[in-house]
Amino acid sequence: MNAIYIDTTNSDEQRRDLLYGGQVIVHSPTPSSLALVEFARQMLTDAFSGADPETAQFHLPVDRYAAILAELKPKFIHHPKSKEFIQGILRETGCDLSKTYFDVPRMRTSTSDQYLTTGIAYAFHPHRDTWYSAPMCQVNWWMPIYPIVSENAGAQRLRHLQL
Repeated sequence: MNAIYIDTTNSDEQRRDLLYGGQVIVHSPTPSSLALVEFARQMLTDAFSGADPETAQFHLPVDRYAAILAELKPKFIHHPKSKEFIQGILRETGCDLSKTYFDVPRMRTSTSDQYLTTGIAYAFHPHRDTWYSAPMCQVNWWMPIYPIVSENAGAQRLRHLQL
């Protein structure tokens, strides 16, 4: 039976066993995760020239919106601060850094109302990352940049899956 573990105090090895066994682990925010989120928000605000990034799709032509993301995402992914924040998150959550490899953080974006149906902000159907060539040993960490509400996250998506 699967469970959701919140702020588990397990060792890094025990945590890996739980994750590879299909369990879900939720961590409360850490100083580095909060800093990464604030860094991402600032980059988004700058990229959208002060427009609200959460509602920009309702005010920009699709090609302009996509062009902003095409420039922003690689900047975020490869910025040295992004990598520093990831290392801090791993350290603050008790990962054994001598046994942990990390990839650059990816900023995932999606839009609503069929605004983008392909490309850089396309909302993929529910899937396993291994279907898209991720290695079986990869563990993904997800964190919201903006507050989660049922209309833009799991609850809404699950409701759609049940129809």
